[in-house]
Order: sequence, then structure tokens, then C-alpha cells
Amino acid sequence: MTRLPFRNLFLAASAVVALAIPLIAHAAMKVEGKPKISFFAVGNPGFLDIEGVSSTLTVVDDGTKLVFTVPMASVKTGIDTRDEHMNDKYVVQGKFPDAILTLTKADVQWPTEVGKATDGKVKGTFNIHGQDQAVEVEYNNRKSKTGWRVSAKFNYDTSASGIEIPSYLGVSVEAKQRAEVTIDLIDG
Repeated sequence: MTRLPFRNLFLAASAVVALAIPLIAHAAMKVEGKPKISFFAVGNPGFLDIEGVSSTLTVVDDGTKLVFTVPMASVKTGIDTRDEHMNDKYVVQGKFPDAILTLTKADVQWPTEVGKATDGKVKGTFNIHGQDQAVEVEYNNRKSKTGWRVSAKFNYDTSASGIEIPSYLGVSVEAKQRAEVTIDLIDG
């Protein structure tokens, strides 16, 4: 029988504990307060900018993945008729009710000291209109007294998700769009 020297056993146990502490400390995140989620589209010709805004967002944290979900019916542009057309004709909210961003939790840097922040980029998957597309999410993650304030943004392409490009009276919306979010997360 081979015996591990005490020092090697101690190092192995220390490594397991060091890997487990971040998972325990961030076992299950949840949304606190009122997040702001914005979807930005630019008209072509470029005199039209559209911002769809929501404050409805959920997060599911299984310890490995973070899954952020925004119900598309909660996204408002300030013009009811435009919202109806976007939801019924283009996004098809009845069939594809949610926009979903999935990130690998370990890829995000989580500062541990209050007031400290990290900036980074992480690869993710954005699902809209039932189609996945790879996205790169830029984020700023600041440790607060109760959790983290995260600001993030990413670009996506609606045509890659099979969404018809809206057009009205010679003005259309660019397929390349941007999403931004500011959210407070706490350990659940």
C-alpha cells in the first residue's frame, strides 16, 4: 500500500477547500431590487433609434451556469403600437416568450472586497426567437455590502435568430443590435 506523505495530503485537501470556497460563497445567486434591461436598435436610414426597456429579469444559478431570462412581453419602447408589432409579428412573443443569456459562472470574476470591481469579457449564449447565438459579454462587476452590482452589454444579430427585419414606410431596423443590463445580484 502506498502512503501519501502528510504534506501531499495536506496540499491536496487545501486545494479541494480552495476550489470549494468560491462555489459555497456563490452557491445560488438571485436578483435584488429592480434591474434595468435595454435592447437597442438603430433605424436605417439612421435617424431612428429604438430602446426597448424592461425591469423584469430572473436568474437561475445551478452553481455552474448563470441563466438570465427576460420575458419579451415586459420590454416596452414607449409606443404601444410598436410594442404590439414587435411582439406579435417579429419577436413572436406567443411562441418565443423569453430572451435568455447563459454564461459559465466560473468565467466571471467575482470581487470579494466591498467597493472593488472587476472588468472583463466572457463568452455566452444568447437565445432569442428560439435560436442560440454565441455572444461576447463585456461586464463590470462591483462588490457591494450585500452582493454585486453588475453592468454588462453585448451585441447580437436578430437575423441570426430568424427574426424578420421590421420595415415601415421605407425605414427598417438594423439586424445588428445591442443589449445592456444593470443588475444587483445577491447570494440566494
